[in-house]
Amino acid sequence: MVNSNIKILGLNKILILVIIIAFSAGNAHAKELKSLVNLKGYWKFSIGDDPQWASPDYNDSKWTKVFVPQSWEQNGFQNYNGYAWYRKNFTITPPKSAQYVYLNMGNIDDADEVYVNGRLVGASGQMGPLAQTAHGIPRMYPIPRNILNKEGSNLIAVRVFDDFNEGGITGGEINISFDSDQFKMNVDLSGYWDFETSKEVDKSNRKVITYREGKIFVPGFWEARGYNQLDGRAVYTKTFTYPSSLSTNGQVLFAGVIDDVDEVYLNGEKIGSSSQLRRKNRRYSYVSDNYLLRAYDIPDNLLNRGGENTIEIMVRDHTGPGGIYDGPIGITDRETASPIINKSMKDNRSSFKKFLDYWFD
Repeated sequence: MVNSNIKILGLNKILILVIIIAFSAGNAHAKELKSLVNLKGYWKFSIGDDPQWASPDYNDSKWTKVFVPQSWEQNGFQNYNGYAWYRKNFTITPPKSAQYVYLNMGNIDDADEVYVNGRLVGASGQMGPLAQTAHGIPRMYPIPRNILNKEGSNLIAVRVFDDFNEGGITGGEINISFDSDQFKMNVDLSGYWDFETSKEVDKSNRKVITYREGKIFVPGFWEARGYNQLDGRAVYTKTFTYPSSLSTNGQVLFAGVIDDVDEVYLNGEKIGSSSQLRRKNRRYSYVSDNYLLRAYDIPDNLLNRGGENTIEIMVRDHTGPGGIYDGPIGITDRETASPIINKSMKDNRSSFKKFLDYWFD
């Protein structure tokens, strides 16, 4: 009887561990950006495939209306596998200081290409016939401000290929947003970084207007930047000029939210890693690496005021989505940094408490 109870206790521990891992994976994109346009609701929809459907001038008045996010099976298209398109018009007033806003398309099963005003702004997975799914990768694509109509209508067109089972825009955040914390950085480091990995970018991603050879747009999962199913090591590098008007003392580097682990170097000196954050601050003990905001103190006078500086971020992803997928990313003073860090910890505690309440109430 004792042995039986021990076995049951052991199984319960394993079950709880599996649940915690699943919870962490499901909340890898839990941090919410500030929404500018809510895109949840009814979209125009058609099965089939035609490149003209990406054009803002195409007449979609006879298309079916479906609710997003829901699979197309939930919208009445049972047992359909293959190509289909979604279209939706929107208006927007982006922040004046934002060069990019972010289009969040949630989870798409299996592969997608996303167009804004006829321009390809993002792609994930591979279309058929040799399809490669990206159904577990939250889509977040940067939209350059200069392709948006600020005083009129804009169009999003989403081409989807589903290989089997449910298909379409199935869940997650569906909006256009920006990171308000990014505007609090004295030095904004979001945008293009040099990127080194052993895996080649998907050929279809080279058509995306934000693609740059040898570079990657940060933030965003690297799978949503064309590096499909990349597990292992990659290196982000960025060289920037630190303004001569700013102090080099009491500064903090925000390296964003990273999946899974990292080491960060500034001008050749290691200034932090996720494991060091945990050892330094017990408040991080319950936070999974994949949604831990990296904020590293910069040693005084390490920055070259008025000159070039180089940041290297070495990332190792174990499984699932990877990379620097959320912000803020930049440099600011400790006084400005403190409330951002505290808010991130509060949000993580709230998420963790909801998890505990759900499973152990």
